[in-house]
Amino acid sequence: MDLQSVIVANAIGVLVLGVLLVSSRLVRMRRELGDMLFTLTCVLTVFSCAADSLGFGLEGIQGKAMHVILYFFDTVTYLNNIIVSALWCLYVDVRLNGSKKHMLRTLKQISLPGAAGIAGLVINLFYPFIFTVDDSNVYSRLPFANYYFALTFFYLFTGYIIYRNSKKDVAKMTFIPIKMFLCPIIICTAAQFLFYGVSLAWCSVAVGLVCMHISLQNELTYLDPLTQLYNRNYLNNIMKQFSSTHSSVQGIMMDMDDFKMINDTFGHSTGDEALTEAAQLIRNAAPDGSVPIRFAGDEFMLLIPGDDKEKAENAVRNIRNNESRFNSSGIKPYRLSFSLGLSSFSGYSEPDSFFKEMDRRMYEEKRIKHSVR
Repeated sequence: MDLQSVIVANAIGVLVLGVLLVSSRLVRMRRELGDMLFTLTCVLTVFSCAADSLGFGLEGIQGKAMHVILYFFDTVTYLNNIIVSALWCLYVDVRLNGSKKHMLRTLKQISLPGAAGIAGLVINLFYPFIFTVDDSNVYSRLPFANYYFALTFFYLFTGYIIYRNSKKDVAKMTFIPIKMFLCPIIICTAAQFLFYGVSLAWCSVAVGLVCMHISLQNELTYLDPLTQLYNRNYLNNIMKQFSSTHSSVQGIMMDMDDFKMINDTFGHSTGDEALTEAAQLIRNAAPDGSVPIRFAGDEFMLLIPGDDKEKAENAVRNIRNNESRFNSSGIKPYRLSFSLGLSSFSGYSEPDSFFKEMDRRMYEEKRIKHSVR
C-alpha cells in the first residue's frame, strides 16, 4: 500500500470523525458515561489516523530526532489500538447495563491482557521485540506484534459476548449496530495483519464509529428525555415489527393515581421527580426482554414479547410490591400508585384494538379504586 493511499484512507477517517464530533455536540452535552466513552474513542481514533499517516510519511528520513519521533508515533499507534478496543467493550457494557459500577467490574475483568500489552510497549522502547525502527529509520514489525492483533480481536469479541449475554434490555440492543461496527474493523484489521504495509484499520474504526453515531441519533428520537423510557415513536415502531412478524405480545397499561395532586401540592418539579421514580419502579419490575414505555403524561406501558400471560401477571405483582416498598420507605413526601390494565396482542389483530383494551381495563380498575374511596 503506497504512502498516498495510506494518507487518503486516514484522511477520510479524520474527516468523517471531525464531522461526527461537531455534529454530536448536543449528544455530548448530556454528559452521560456512554457518551463520554464514545467521544474519547473518536478522539483517540482521530489521533491514531494522524499518527499512522505521519509514521508512514516520515519513514526513512534520517536523523536521531526523527528516530525518536517515529518510535513515538508507532508506540502511540499500538497503545491506542489497546485503549480503543477496550473502550469498545466498556461502551457496550455501559449502553446495555447503564451502570458505572458494572462497567468498572468489567474493566477489571478485561484489563490484564491490555496491561500486559502496555508493559510490552514500554519494554519495547529499550529491547525491541514488538516492532523496531532501524538505523535508516525504517519500521519493521517483529513477531510479538501478533499479540497486539490478537488483543484487538480479543476485545472486539469480548464486546460481542457482552452484547449477546445482556438480557436486561433486549430492545436497547437495536441501538447498537454490532455487525455494522465490527465487520469493517475485523476485515480491515485482518487485511493489515496478513498483508504487511496495508493500513486500513483506523479508517475502518472511523466508519464503525459513524455507524454508531447514526444509531445514537436514532436512540434520541426513541427515548423520553425525562424518564429515559421509550416513547410513543418507539412504541409505534416496535408494534409495526410485532405486526409484520405476527409476534404475540403481552401489554400492561399503567396510569399514576393522584398525579395531579402531587403536582398541585408539591409543584411541577416534584411532579417530574415522581414520574422518574415511577419509571424506575416500572423498570425494576420489568422482566428480561420487556419494553418499558412512557405512553403519555403520567401513563406508562410495559410490553412483554411472547404469549406467556403468567409472565405479565408476575410483572404486575412485582410492580405492586415495588409500590409498597417505595411507599413504606417514606423517603419521598408523596406516594406512588398505579391503576393497571392487561391485554394480549396476537400478532394478527390491530394494535389500536390492543391499546384500547388495555386502556379500558386500566380505567375500570381506576373507577373501582375511586368508588372504594
